[in-house]
Formats: sequence, C-alpha cells, structure tokens
Amino acid sequence: MIIRMSKVEIVGPKGRLLEVLTRLGEKGILQLDDELFPLPGKEPPVKALLPDKKTLAERTFFLVLQEEIKELLGLLPAPPVRDGYLAPLPVIDVVAALVKKHLPLCREWNRTREVLGRELQELSGYDTLLQTFEPLLQKAGGDTSLEFIGVTIKDPALVERFRRLAAEETAGRFELETARTADGALVGLIATEKKMAQRLRRALSDGQIPELTLPKPYSDLPLAERGAALRARQQEVEEELARLSEEEERFARRWLPIYRRVLHWLTERLALLEASAAVFETGMCFYIQGWTPAAEVAPLRDDLEGRFRGEVLLSELVIREEDLDRVPVALQNPPYFKPFELLSRLLPLPRYTSFDPTTFLGLFFPLFFGMILGDIGYGLVLAVLVAVLLRAWPTGQNITDAAKILGVCAAYSLIFGVLFGEFFGDFGARRLGLQPILFERSQALLPLLYFSLSVGFAHILLGQILGVLAALNRHLRREALLKVLGILFLLLLVALVSARFVPHPWLGDTHLILALLGISLLALFAGGLLAPLELLKSVGNIISYTRIMAIGLTSVLLAQIANRLGGMTGDVFAGILVAGLLHFFNLVLGVFAPTVHALRLHYVEFFSKFLEPGGRRFEPLDRSHP
Repeated sequence: MIIRMSKVEIVGPKGRLLEVLTRLGEKGILQLDDELFPLPGKEPPVKALLPDKKTLAERTFFLVLQEEIKELLGLLPAPPVRDGYLAPLPVIDVVAALVKKHLPLCREWNRTREVLGRELQELSGYDTLLQTFEPLLQKAGGDTSLEFIGVTIKDPALVERFRRLAAEETAGRFELETARTADGALVGLIATEKKMAQRLRRALSDGQIPELTLPKPYSDLPLAERGAALRARQQEVEEELARLSEEEERFARRWLPIYRRVLHWLTERLALLEASAAVFETGMCFYIQGWTPAAEVAPLRDDLEGRFRGEVLLSELVIREEDLDRVPVALQNPPYFKPFELLSRLLPLPRYTSFDPTTFLGLFFPLFFGMILGDIGYGLVLAVLVAVLLRAWPTGQNITDAAKILGVCAAYSLIFGVLFGEFFGDFGARRLGLQPILFERSQALLPLLYFSLSVGFAHILLGQILGVLAALNRHLRREALLKVLGILFLLLLVALVSARFVPHPWLGDTHLILALLGISLLALFAGGLLAPLELLKSVGNIISYTRIMAIGLTSVLLAQIANRLGGMTGDVFAGILVAGLLHFFNLVLGVFAPTVHALRLHYVEFFSKFLEPGGRRFEPLDRSHP
C-alpha cells in the first residue's frame, strides 16, 4: 500500500541549522523539498539559503579530503581491524596533512606491486616455456656451435611448413622438435648452426611466424644456466611481493580505523551541507519544508521541540491540489504481500493518488496461476521445491521472494486441483477415485470458458472502479465520468448476453441496445472520438482472459498424454520414466506459462484501467548518503 504522506515545515534559528539537519538525518523520515510550496495570493516570505564563503570553502576542503581518503583506502588491503572512535572535527587538519604524506607512499607501493606483478607473470610464462623446452634442449647437450630458435605453432598442420622452410634456409642442417606447454599450446624448437640462425630468423619474420625469446639478461646466459637464473629471479620477486604485502598490512592495521572513521564523518558532513541547498531563510531563521509519513509527524514534532527546547517548531501544512504531483511515494506492505513487490518493481512507481499494484498482484496473481495449473500433484511438487529454495536462501534475496510467491501459487494450485479433481492429470481419477467438485476441465469446455470470462469480467470491473477512485483523487471529473460510463457499458453488455440465456421482461434486447448506444454517445461527447473505442477495448480485455481456459486445458491434456504414453510402454520402470519425463516437461511449462500470462493479464488488461505511473520516490534525508 502507498503510505499516506504529510506536508510539513520546520522553522528555527539559523545557528541551529546543522544540528537540526543532523537530527533529521538520524531519524531518516523527512524528504526535503528544494522548491517552495506555492502560497495562493502572496509571495513567499523566505528566500533560498545562500552558503557563505566559509561554508563553500569547508565543502570544497571536505570533498577533496574525501576523494583522497577514498583513493588511499582503495590502495590498501583490508585486514580485519577494530572500529575507530576518533572525533574527527578537532583533528581534521592533522588528518588532511597525514593523507598528503601517506597517499604518495601508498601510490608508490601500488606502482611497485604492479611492476613486480607484471615481472612475475612474465617470468612464470618464461618458466613454463623453459620447462617445455628443457627436454628438447637436453638432446643438444653442451654443443655451443648450435643456435636455438623457439616458435609458437598456432595450427599443428603448419609443422610441415616450418620443417620445409627451415630445410630451405639451412640446406637441411637443422633439427625441429615440438612439444606442448602446460596450457596446451604447441611450441617448436629449431636447432641449427649459428651462421644459419640469422637467415632463418629473417625467413620466420617474413612469414609472420612469431619467435619465442627470453629477456636479454637470460638469453645471453648458457643454456644450462638460463632456467636456474630465471627461477632464482622469480623467487626474489615473490619474496619482494611478500615483504611489500607485510608492510602494507602493518600500515593498514594502524591507519585503517582512523581513515575509515574520518571518511564516515566526512560523508555525514557533506550530506548535511548538501541538504542545506534545500533550506530557505529569513533574516534570523532557517525554513525547511518537506514530506514525511503522516504517522511520523507527531513523534518528529515532539522530538525536535524537546531536543531544541522549543527553538525549533514543526507544523503540518494542507496538501493542495497543485501539490499532488510533488508528493513522494513510499510503499509498505504486510508480510504476505511483501514478496510480491518483486513483481510490482517491474512497473514504474505509481503516483501518490494512484494505488500500489503489489496488493492486487498478491491477491490475483496466485489465483490465476492456480486456475491455470490446477493440479494436486504439481502443487505438491512445487511445495517441495519451495521448501528446498527457502532452506537454501532463507532471507534477503530476490530468489527468496520468488520462492515465497511460488509457495502461494502452489497452495492455489492444490486448491484448484481439488476443485478440478486432478492429480497428475487424470491419474487421480483413474487410480485413486478422485472426483471433481466443480467440473473436469478436459470434458467441460463451455463451463471452463464461461468461468474464465466471468473472472475476466470481475477483474476488469474492479479495475474500472479503481480507475474512478483514482480520477476522483486527482479531481479529474471528466475522466471519472468516462470510467463510470465504462462500468455501465460492461454491466449492460453482460445483461444483454445474459438475456440470451435467461429471458426476462426487464432484459429486452431493444432496451439494452438503446442504453448501450446512449452510453456510447455520452462517452463520445465527454471524451472525444476515441472514448467509444475505449469502451470496446474493455470488452477485448475481458475476452483476453480466455487464455486462462486455453493454457489450463493444454496443461491437463499434456498430463493425460503423459499418463497414457507411460501406460503404453508395457513395463513399469519404463512407464514411470516416460511419464515422469513428460510430467516434468509439463510442470516446467506449467510454471512458466501461468507466470507469463497471469502477469500479462495484470500489466496490460488490469493495471491499464487505473494505475498511473510516474510517481516520485520517497528519499528521506540520510546523513550517510550525500
């Protein structure tokens, strides 16, 4: 439901402004309005509060310091540390000087870490390469007259191409060995005479064949020493990184509590300074106007008057018609409806004069879901699934709300399964003697059709009635009149259809048709050329509810087919397998299709009759969020 809001004003001496804003931020129940409420017939007696030079300089100083501390904290590790209890204001200048000293140090640590990390990554890659080449290099022994060239082979089919190229450039005086690295890449090692190596390298470069090389300090070493030297440097880099991490952690354990406490204080202070932009002033006083839940007005008034000894006063103002578009919207629902906010959040926020769609989704969405699925067996399976989901995700996630919604839908599926006499389709009737209370859906197409249309009529009629109320809340009399004409049109149309089945002197076709034409003419004069089409649109909306019949009938027929195919196998285990797979497929469809179509009936057919999007979200002053 939409929480009822009150328009309030708060007045007090200018010297108390930051204290009042601090208290309002602690309470978190007042949304400031940065535009003056219009006063009929006179100019407002206040003007916007202009910050002085000292306040502007303070805000700039705090913003710079906040960004520097954020950067500093982003460069440091986050070991578990105690909470800081420092009072920042008396030492804020000292903290600013410390940040100027600590930030370059942490930046240098970060640069050093990045350099060492890149070097370690390169060394690890070379080490992997050398480990791959070592068995190939051992074949060459200590022959110093040979030159070794490593290449990356992107396609194993190119090995012969490399072999032919090397043979052409070295007159056949070479050896080519291939191996795979730890990550699966194919590499090759070509051994040839030193005088042939340069020519072969040029040929490889011209053929765009990448050569694998080691960094200069290692490539100049003898073959037997390259791997050992590279691994020794790799160990040195790891030790340097470990020492750097220890130094950073010691620094973080000492300074993190202080900087976190100062950052939190800065955030609060900047939030208050930002809120002061929505404050107005007279010669001696500040003036705050805003919105708060109606239930909080009296407690907030008492709190301010008691805390500031009567110097700060809160008054409740009348919400005028021109204020309606400015009233912020906050939704609050009881535990049953709360999970359905997951579905209502897919819609734009409603206006204050409209209705919260969550309530209607909580009432009708599971009802439509149960009417479509309507099977005891499927309902029990869904109930077990819900229990598993709630055990795995007990609180605080969207999947938890989805599981709770599914639980309500499973309960409605059980109820309608009893009414339709369905337990995994016709299995309950054939094996358990289950009998329908209402009707058997697969044998009662017309009753099922009438039932779906009746539900659609009631749902659309409710939407029209809510549309009348919403229009009256906004004082839109013409729109309310058109909604009333729409209600009368639907009632007369139902009477006309009923007269075909239950003749009655008061339900003569001529009278009803004339009444329908009269309502259409009134709609034409009141709402223009499109108004009669809107009347017919409501009829189309009602017909759309036949999807409840169609999708539900499809579900029960698929369940019956699953049972029959399972019985035709001639084997118990094969029959259970076949029927189980088909029932599983039907259950998946039985969850997906009712969800999609029940939501469509709400979003398109029902909510279009009364829901007004474009609400302004209630965002109360919170000192921790500037």
